[in-house]
Amino acid sequence: MKVKTACPLDCWDTCSIIAEVDNGRVTRLDGDPSHPVTQGFLCGKGRKLKDRLYSPSRVLQPLKKRDGTWQPIAWEQALDEIAEQIAQTVANSGHQAILHAYDWGSGTVLKNLNQRFFYQLGGCTETVGSLCWDAGLEAQRYDFGEARSHAPQDTAQAQAVVVWGRNVSNTNIHMVPFIKAAQANGARLVLINPLATDLDNRADLCLTPRPGSDAALAFGALKVCKDEGWLDTDFLSARSLGFAQLADYIDQFDLQTVAELTDVPAEQVVQLAEIYGQLRPVTTLLGIGLQRYPGGGNAIRAIDALAAATGQIGIAGGGVNYANRALVPYLDQEALAGRSGADVREFTRGDQAEQILAANPPIEVLFVTRTNPVTQVPNTQRLLQAYESIGCKVVIDMFLTPTAEVADYFLPCTSVLEEEDFVFSTMWQPYVTYITQAVEAQGEAKPDWEIFQALAERLGLAGFMDRTREQWLAAALEPLRAHGITLDTLRQEGTVRIPVSEIPWLDGRFLTPSGKFEFVSYAAEHEGHSGHAVYLASHETSRARGKTALPAHHAAHAGYPYALLTVHPRLSENSQHKDHPHLPEVPTVEVTQALATQADLTNGGLARLWNSQAELVVRAR
Repeated sequence: MKVKTACPLDCWDTCSIIAEVDNGRVTRLDGDPSHPVTQGFLCGKGRKLKDRLYSPSRVLQPLKKRDGTWQPIAWEQALDEIAEQIAQTVANSGHQAILHAYDWGSGTVLKNLNQRFFYQLGGCTETVGSLCWDAGLEAQRYDFGEARSHAPQDTAQAQAVVVWGRNVSNTNIHMVPFIKAAQANGARLVLINPLATDLDNRADLCLTPRPGSDAALAFGALKVCKDEGWLDTDFLSARSLGFAQLADYIDQFDLQTVAELTDVPAEQVVQLAEIYGQLRPVTTLLGIGLQRYPGGGNAIRAIDALAAATGQIGIAGGGVNYANRALVPYLDQEALAGRSGADVREFTRGDQAEQILAANPPIEVLFVTRTNPVTQVPNTQRLLQAYESIGCKVVIDMFLTPTAEVADYFLPCTSVLEEEDFVFSTMWQPYVTYITQAVEAQGEAKPDWEIFQALAERLGLAGFMDRTREQWLAAALEPLRAHGITLDTLRQEGTVRIPVSEIPWLDGRFLTPSGKFEFVSYAAEHEGHSGHAVYLASHETSRARGKTALPAHHAAHAGYPYALLTVHPRLSENSQHKDHPHLPEVPTVEVTQALATQADLTNGGLARLWNSQAELVVRAR
């Protein structure tokens, strides 16, 4: 039997999957050939879903820690005890003494019911923000009013495709056929990445900027376009705001300065400028890694400015494609989450350790869902100290992750292959894909929403959580009913397209306060940032420049000459590793031969990787 399901991993592609099921067991996973974007190909990370489903290290019964040792516990007892902890905490200290730490490690729609439970307590404390991409979302909010992307198929209209900081072969593999289709139509391909990628041998131009210097590169190319008269004056006069102010700022980014700041030769900066200034349309694909540096959001604003000023916005085959938030209004996640009226205290994900330790009221109960913060949040030791201060910690997961290991209760959840749900991406493609339950749940595992429904019953909140799975799914799809899309439609077709425009901003109207593209954003100024994009060098790799408006040399970091890139591997998704649970005791760092010679490293040998903040023992490759 073949069953249609989908991948829930936190990824651009949101693959549609065909699961082969024999005698109640998944025997094979393949890509769904009927999906218009993923087109029958499934990456290695998606194929690992079967291995995770049947992994011998998967935990299939509730556990409670007694005297530092995990012991099995019946579901009824575990839920009774946890509900009692919640009730006592709310009664004695208020709902904000309960922290829900969550992220998007599993992106199915019904996971929003996790949040609903806590909001129905009256509120809670929850982690917000992002460890990976929020700076870019904010950057494009300032420029466009919202981050929006062209349909993948629109790339075929481009005369050039610039892949800037996105290793599509590792993180967005289904973009590759669309890039190849554009090349078959004559488009030029430009890759901008500090490291080599699989597409390098197909590219017409490869630029390898110093990590964190992308804004300077974009400004250098924009200055060339300005000086050569390659700007779209109609767009600048009719559809934008503030370019003159940005133009004065970029005058300091002459070719020699940009080459020194970025390590990109001046002639390549000119070539990049020619792509944007002399070809139209140009598709720009941005990656998440761009904004994981000081000034990363500014780097994305600088690239937005380069594309906008040269007329690449609001036209077929153009755009600066980072995320696709236009999908959000078509799915009623609030119907599931139910936050309206809840009193929520927010801790930022990256700084949650300090906020937990300083919290008033103090955090007394912690729930962790869909994330593994002990391996992801900065300053691991401080986070462990913060978690140690919390009296009751509950983790819902499939595996005893490092975060689960420090908990008091472990509640086993189902895999996506054991659930009915649907999934969509606000990162890229405009499709919703239905998830058919392929097999029955293994062991005693339960869907997250059933766990919280059971807790709600014990706390007298059943009326807020007692809909059926089908009712919840139908409620989430309600905004699409006006477009002829219902749960029955989705079940029948498997994949449906959300009716967003294939070409954002085609009508020339933006979602900014002015209704125009804003080179200078007063919203950014109001929120404490520069109105226009600026270049901020990475602290530990910046170099002295003679012009006062450019960043000064950080002398305190002169002894740290190398840039560490924690890139996304081909077969792992954040902390969901391909080799789990058999991870190496020592992580591997890949270095150039020149660095190996300089530092006297041997291939496979141990080394110390360090700066003023942290250190790792690593194996050199």
